[in-house]
Amino acid sequence: MGLTGKNQSYARLINNRMVMRELSRADCSATMLSRELRLSNAALSSIISDLKRDGYIREVACTDNNATQALGRKPVYYSINENFGCVAVVGLSNHRATVALSDMKACITDSVETRVERYDVATIYELVLTLKNLIAKPEYSGVPLLGIDLSVPGRVNEVTGDLILSPQFDKDLFGEKNYMVDLFARQFGVPVKMTNDINLAGYAEMCRGALRDVENGMLVHVDEGIGGALILGGKLYTGSQGFAGEIGIMRTEFDGRIDVLDEFSSMRAVKNKLSDGKEIHTDDVMRLYRSDASAREYINKTADCIGRVLKDVVELLDISTIVVSGRVTGFGDEYFECIQAAVDKSINGARVCPSALDRGASIVGAVSKAVEALTADILENKSNNKSWRNE
Repeated sequence: MGLTGKNQSYARLINNRMVMRELSRADCSATMLSRELRLSNAALSSIISDLKRDGYIREVACTDNNATQALGRKPVYYSINENFGCVAVVGLSNHRATVALSDMKACITDSVETRVERYDVATIYELVLTLKNLIAKPEYSGVPLLGIDLSVPGRVNEVTGDLILSPQFDKDLFGEKNYMVDLFARQFGVPVKMTNDINLAGYAEMCRGALRDVENGMLVHVDEGIGGALILGGKLYTGSQGFAGEIGIMRTEFDGRIDVLDEFSSMRAVKNKLSDGKEIHTDDVMRLYRSDASAREYINKTADCIGRVLKDVVELLDISTIVVSGRVTGFGDEYFECIQAAVDKSINGARVCPSALDRGASIVGAVSKAVEALTADILENKSNNKSWRNE
């Protein structure tokens, strides 16, 4: 519902955000926006004129077949001007680095993916160079880079911006506080934010995946390590410092031992158990699961272990849906049935399902979150008569 009142500047800011949010979902006519946001025609006309003048939105061809076929004047539709800026996402996860560019409709327009054995200073500088080469392409001429989001594995303190030491990163990267954030900020002169990759994947599930329209749910990512992201009250919940959802560090019992879940049920733990002293890859584990009864029984027990921990989470938070992502989704239905059977023993119960998003979910989430946050910042700076390009 649109806002009016004594504080016209604040009301205008909120209404601008609401119009931009509606247009991010679909192109709309002024009539559709007025009806959805409950704004007067005069107020909406002023907002549209202002946003169009500043280049944030543009007129587009009518997409309503019924409207185009009707007699009389065709309605004018409005759309986010995807070229008023672009956003970069640098994803660092599981020995795979992705540098992606997105327009302001949260559509990825370009990306480069490289294999990385270890994240050290040289690798980070290579990613800086990759991003510079992307934005130097002719198609981005005149399209300013507005911000960068670094999607990283490990615990990220959202209050301080610090990345807690992660085994995937060389210790040299932690010699200075916020080294990676400061490096990208110096090189590109735009706001840079670092976010946990699983939280971003959870945001992607909430926007475009199995957690869409779910009020209370969870993403559990099971790969080399185990991480999680919580959706509570229809919003991504990260806790006081950004560490909420870290299910991999919850303690449990397995085969007579008590340790954190990550040590029993991660792909790393499974490979260590099945390796028999030899090097083993994920593809080998998948083949063993399908061909070796004892290996399948053991892996299913690790799934049951995940389910038992999730049972406690369900009973504590009363969540309704649990989405599991990561390479364990390759095990198939029987693996998920083991998790579901353990979760079903909770008082409340919850549905367990595999993620339908591909392995780039954290990039999708980072793009969506970055575009939303930057749009809000731009409009706020605009309402305060500040230059958002230099903030």
